[in-house]
Formats: sequence, structure tokens, C-alpha cells
Amino acid sequence: MRSTVAMSRDEFLFGALISSAHAGQHVFFRLFPPLIPILVVDFETTLWQLGLLVSVSMFAGGLFQAPMGILADRYDRLYLLVPAFVAMSLGYLIFVIAPLVGPAIPELHALGQVFTGPYLIMALGMFVVGVGYSAIHPVGYPLISANVSADNKGKVLGMWGSASKVGDSVAPFLIGVFIVVLPWEWILVGICLFGFAYAFGLYVAFRSGRYETRPPETADGNDSSAATQEGETDRREFLFPMIVVVFSFFFILFAGNGLITYAPAFVSGVYGFSFSIVGYTFEPASVANFYFGILMISGAISQLVLGAVADRFDYRTVLVTLLGTSAVALVVLAALELSALSLLVVFVLIGATQFGMNPARDALISDIAPAEFEGRAFGYIWTLAMVGSSVYPVIIGYIADTAGLRTSFGTLAVGALGGLVCIALLYSPRIYRERAPETARA
Repeated sequence: MRSTVAMSRDEFLFGALISSAHAGQHVFFRLFPPLIPILVVDFETTLWQLGLLVSVSMFAGGLFQAPMGILADRYDRLYLLVPAFVAMSLGYLIFVIAPLVGPAIPELHALGQVFTGPYLIMALGMFVVGVGYSAIHPVGYPLISANVSADNKGKVLGMWGSASKVGDSVAPFLIGVFIVVLPWEWILVGICLFGFAYAFGLYVAFRSGRYETRPPETADGNDSSAATQEGETDRREFLFPMIVVVFSFFFILFAGNGLITYAPAFVSGVYGFSFSIVGYTFEPASVANFYFGILMISGAISQLVLGAVADRFDYRTVLVTLLGTSAVALVVLAALELSALSLLVVFVLIGATQFGMNPARDALISDIAPAEFEGRAFGYIWTLAMVGSSVYPVIIGYIADTAGLRTSFGTLAVGALGGLVCIALLYSPRIYRERAPETARA
């Protein structure tokens, strides 16, 4: 068990600022899934084609994280962070205008499928959103390392991860509430305008000079260091554990992306809850987004708690415990017929475990990666994981179309179990050796 050190006021304020950026990123990245129950009717399309739009965004978001990580280790990170929000806002504006300009675009015929002009413009918009999304992780993690002490990294990573789930929950709540009185297009326009304003606010806050945004410089002016060289000498300090971590991401993202993409469709399609209050009727699509919001909020709250836990206990033990609990809860969700209250409880448990693991996961990666390589380490990991897992929404959507939503959600437990096995491998001294204190980051 590790000792604990209280956060300073400056660390807390920095944590709040960088966490707001992570929340904003997730608001934009998660705006599309809550729209799926609406768009599947408006555009008369299949779940797998809508899932493909999520895959396009994920693919772009993964593909560009490695180059963003390289840039983040070489240049002032502020000049990557601000344009990221501009790009995400612009991408959804392109998405909104797709029904207007799309008919002028010729249809695309591929693999026996027809992709209309509006659909192609929507795909372009989602690609731009993904490019903007790609900058936040490889910029955010090294910023945290540069401005927060090692003793408090888990707490700030808890704030950072919790904020992501707040963003994930804000998106469906915004859609669920405003869709009652506004078309979905105007909801997206309003959020995009806020995104442009937020980008300007970030620029002003970081330009105050209070926080370090520049990357560390190595003594010989290149990317090598004693820590990196030792990591190359003993592959158990960097190479082997990083390979295991990448494989764990593939499994964990299968469960996480399936939940985030199709949870609203699952609740709406399987349960179809609706209710009326003060003259307004909340149809199944709106109620489903409220459940989705609860899923994300539980993940947000749990990360605040589990971030502090990660500062006290072995990161691997925290991860294995949470992944095992998540797998059991996913099986219950898929196999049992639940009441409205029971469904809510299961969603809370899944959110708390599936997304509550993020602080321990990220702190583990930060420990493995040398400081001057951290931006690239996170960039490479997210690129490999997100590009490789970008097909997941299509696969899960296809299973839902052919075998039913319950069956598709049952397969998500495989992701949690696979992640558990990968993390458990890190207990082996043949795979992972923690860096000695003199070579570990201060």
C-alpha cells in the first residue's frame, strides 16, 4: 500500500481545467450514439450502417493519435489542444448540413450496399470529429505528468477520467431533454457553437503562464534517455508490458464501445420504457438516453473514488477486480429480464466498474512509459487500440440486427474477461518488471 499526499491548490485547479477538456472531448465524441434511435427512423437505415459512422470517427480518432503524440512530445501542447475543439465542432456542423448538401453527391455502391450522398457527408463529418478527438489523450496525459506530482497522479487521473464520463453522460441528457422541443439538428448546432467558445476559453486559460504546456527537453537534444535505454535493455520494463496493455485495450474497448454505442438502442429496443410528466411525454428513445446518462454518471463518480484507491493499491489488482465484476454484470444484463429499477441498478454497476478502471489503467501506463516518451506512448496505444477496434460497432450492430440486441450485449462480457486475463499477465515477472526507483519518474 502506498502513502498518500494531499493535493496542492494549484494541482487541484490544474486537474479541474484539464479535466474539463476531457469532458468536452467526450461530449462531442458521444453525441452520435444517443441519436441512433432517432436517426434509424429518420433515415430509414440499419443499425450496422449507423454503427459504421461511429467506426469512421473511431478510426480517425485512433489513426491520428500516434502523430499527435509525436507532436505533443516536441511542440507546445496548447497548440494541439485548442484546434482539437475547433475540429470537433466543425465536424458536427458538417454532419448537420449533410441532408442539405448530400443529395448533390452521387451514391456510392460498395459490397452490395448503397451509401447515399447525405450518408457520405455524414461520414466526412464524423471523420473530422475523430481527427479533433485524437489530440486530447496524447496531449492530456503528459500535461498531467508535467503539472502534478507522482503522489497525486492517481487522484488527478480520477478527475480526468471522471470528467470523461460526465461528458459521456451530458451528451445523452442533452439529446434526451432537448429532443422533446427541438430538432436534433439545432441541438448539434448549439453544442458546436459552445465548442468554438470553449476552445477560445482554453487558449486564454493556458496562456496565463500558470501551467507548463511545453514538452521536456532531453540533454542531448534527441528522444533517448537513460530511462528509455534501460527500458530497451530489459524489455520487461517497457516493451513486454506495453504489448500486454495494448491487447488489454482491444478487449476492454470491445465492451466499452459496445456499451457506449448501443446502450440507448438496447434500452429502447428491449424494454421500450416511456413516461409522461407535466404534460410532456418522454418516448422510449428519450428514456433510453436517461439510462445511458446514468451509466456514464456512475462511471464518473466511481473514477473519483477509484482514482484515490489507485494511489494506495496495486494498479493491477484494482483493474482485475473491476473487470471481473463488470463481466458478471454484463452477463446479467444480457440474460435476465429486469424491472425498470433493476435495470437502473445494473447500469450503475456496469458504469462504475467498466469505466471506473480508467485511473488505474492510465496510471499503470504512465508508470511504464518514460517521461519524455509519454505522449507518444499514449498516442501509439490509442492508435493501435482505436484503429483495431473501430470495427467493433459494425460487428456488434450486425449481431444485433441478425441475432438480437440481447445476444449482442452478451458478447460484451467476452471483452471484460479478455481484458482481465491480459492484466493478470502483468503479475508475471517474466513479462513486467517495475522500473527501479532511481529510473522511475519523480
